[in-house]
Amino acid sequence: MSSLAFPSENHVEPPSADSCHDNAISRPRYVVLQSLVGVMLAYQLLSGAELIASRPTSWVIVGGLVAMVLCLLYVPTSILQTTWFSGVLIGIDTVFVTATIYLSGNARSDLYLSYFVLMLIAASVRRLSHVIGLSLLLCAGYGVVLYQGIVQTGSFSPGHLLGIPVLLVMATFYGLALQTIGAERQEKTLLQGSIEALKETEQALQASRDQLEVRIKGLKGDLSRANEHVRQEKKERQGLEQQLHEAQKMEAIGRIAGGIANELSHLVSVIGRQTGVVLSRLEANDPLYRPVDDIFRSGGQAAALTAQLAGLGLHDGHVRQVLSVKTVLEEIRGVVRGLLPASIDLSLVIEDAPMDVEVDREGLEQVLLHLAVNARDAMPNGGRLLIEAKQAFPGHESGSVNGRGGHLPKVLIQVSDTGSGMSPETQSHMFEPFFSTKEMNVGLGLTAVYGIVKQSAGQVEVVSEPGKGTVVRVALPLVRQGRPPTPSILAQVSAKGQETVLLVEPNEIDRKLALSTLLRHRYQVLEASSSVEALLLTQQHPGAVHVAVSDLNMPEIGGRDLARRLLTKHPMMKPLFVSGYDDEAMLSHRLNPRYVLRRPYRQAGLVEKVRELLDA
Repeated sequence: MSSLAFPSENHVEPPSADSCHDNAISRPRYVVLQSLVGVMLAYQLLSGAELIASRPTSWVIVGGLVAMVLCLLYVPTSILQTTWFSGVLIGIDTVFVTATIYLSGNARSDLYLSYFVLMLIAASVRRLSHVIGLSLLLCAGYGVVLYQGIVQTGSFSPGHLLGIPVLLVMATFYGLALQTIGAERQEKTLLQGSIEALKETEQALQASRDQLEVRIKGLKGDLSRANEHVRQEKKERQGLEQQLHEAQKMEAIGRIAGGIANELSHLVSVIGRQTGVVLSRLEANDPLYRPVDDIFRSGGQAAALTAQLAGLGLHDGHVRQVLSVKTVLEEIRGVVRGLLPASIDLSLVIEDAPMDVEVDREGLEQVLLHLAVNARDAMPNGGRLLIEAKQAFPGHESGSVNGRGGHLPKVLIQVSDTGSGMSPETQSHMFEPFFSTKEMNVGLGLTAVYGIVKQSAGQVEVVSEPGKGTVVRVALPLVRQGRPPTPSILAQVSAKGQETVLLVEPNEIDRKLALSTLLRHRYQVLEASSSVEALLLTQQHPGAVHVAVSDLNMPEIGGRDLARRLLTKHPMMKPLFVSGYDDEAMLSHRLNPRYVLRRPYRQAGLVEKVRELLDA
């Protein structure tokens, strides 16, 4: 910081009180000089032989001279030291002297001329010693002229000689007064110089203060930025710690779920095989047939649950491909709309910019469908669902998921609803398997969402408050431009004509995911959530049904019974049963594994199986 410097040459030392006192005419000097003037003038008036004025006039003048002496004795010091008082006093004395010389009959042109020259000397010279020296020379000259006049005329008057001391006294009076005036002027000049110096000092102080304020403002800005940087780093560190904690927790949950799924898979397989053996030896009207079939159905439900647990790690084997988020959202718009009631308004806002990501197509669709279903469940009375997709860059608020945007550009998918929202406690558990509340049933959906996003090197964040809705942000790495998209396999598994697939799936997400895949491969799809709904759809459908995809174990009417009923109307139909049982269990129930799609399965496996049955 620059120091404050004041130039020494601008500093003016103000005159001291002692010097001002020395330059001023003191009261004794005034009284002595005025007394001398009064005595000499009174003597001329009272002793002159050729008086022009009358005696009363002379006494009035003498009284005025005495009054002036008394005035000098009692006038206040503050008035006595002023410049105007000296000027007034000299003016009065000049009038008195001139009048006295005239009234005393001693008026001479040489005396008036000497007096006039004296005033010129006093006006021109500022120092008292110079005035007195010049006055002595003037008096000497006047004395010479006076002597010549006496020699020529032979007459002599005391009034003529009194002119010399009067000139000297008045010269002293003039010199002292003018010296006082000069001192006053010098003091005024010094004061003005001091004022100018103070102004310059004030300006320098103001400039230094402005510079100091700018520096302080800059330092405050630097400090604020440093504090913000520290807070940001602290926030990022806390976010990374939270991410690590969540990743460790989800990894542990995944390991536990995988272990449980493996153990249950063996148990369920035993149930499936043994029930098949028992049912093969029982008649349909046997009292034990129905209980054993119920055991088989319950085992099927357990197998489906086991498949869901195993599906949590299914994304580990996904084939990631370069896809455009914009294309996926536009293709899945109709499917998402089918998940929502009419009371919920769906809006898609997609930025017109490259948004290629390297993900699994099925996993990305599964993420979007799960988030749409959760948003729908949070708005039972209707509302608005907004899905946004845009580029996000480091350093921008939109490019950060909870302040952890990383250092690479990302694609941000944001799903916002106007529902009931969640408390912080609910948010801390929402990605855990089978966690649910009264407001929403999460199940394994958001657990799968978390796993899919993490396997795609992405981040997921949920921002929610009770009564203020929920915002879910999914950030995926943006693929650099110039990288070609993954080639499609539509030609091998797509429909080769007006081929209709009946899709019967009680699970809403699995059904919509299969629907999106089949529609993308140009199949006509009849969508049903139960066997009863499937029978009604086929009765109203005027064309043929080529493939019926259904769960093997369903309430009311099972998959095999549904297939038998459909074959009466559509004898060329090919059934495809979805089950969690293995091939050995299916063989024990006299089912050809060719017509079975085992859970968990990928959508690519579904369309390949459908194409295989159609081409057989």
